[in-house]
Amino acid sequence: MRNAVKIGHLIATTDNAAAIGEKPQDVVCASDTLTAYLTARVTFLEQLAANAIPSHIILANFSGDAAWSRYIAGLEQVFDEVGMDCPPITGSSESNMPTLQSGLSVTMLGEIQQRASFERGKLSWYTYGVPLVGQEVLEQAEDVAQLQPIYHAWREEIVQQVWPVGSQGLQAEFSRLFGQQPLKSSLDMAKSAGPCAVILLGIDPQKEQLAQKIFTRNFEKLCKTALE
Repeated sequence: MRNAVKIGHLIATTDNAAAIGEKPQDVVCASDTLTAYLTARVTFLEQLAANAIPSHIILANFSGDAAWSRYIAGLEQVFDEVGMDCPPITGSSESNMPTLQSGLSVTMLGEIQQRASFERGKLSWYTYGVPLVGQEVLEQAEDVAQLQPIYHAWREEIVQQVWPVGSQGLQAEFSRLFGQQPLKSSLDMAKSAGPCAVILLGIDPQKEQLAQKIFTRNFEKLCKTALE
């Protein structure tokens, strides 16, 4: 598993955001709803990476009571996008101490799904999306890997493995997946991908043409010789 913890038959994944939001001293100015959406998006993708579907959400809100409903709207947007009912949401807000900057954390508990087994080295690997961070995510939203096609292809087992790329960038994730084998990509391999703006996808080799019809933008196959 990637950034996930197995608890019995459940998978726990979490992500957070700080100094991003609507407070005057935030480093990146964005709506609270968008901030919660992007944070929940990462947490959801980590669930797919662990072959799980979220069943419960825990929200920790450090931005004050007023932000709670806006954060909830952002969480619900993730599930609207993929066509799922939003799981029950619980959590708490910091209301005793006013904070100068925004902050939230999203944890999802998910149920492990029964899926076909595969060998990672025999999959065809692609990048989907472009590494983006901070203000770039807002300015180049069309280049961020989209949830709906990822979830659809994963559910249909066209995509066998979802592997989100975060702040450590593509090179770090290549190392985690493939060890020291050299890989080639036209993307900046050292750059942070922020809220998983780019995703590594392990595709069933027999379903690559189907995948290419689903992922129509910023979808690039890694050199086959780099994986051998």
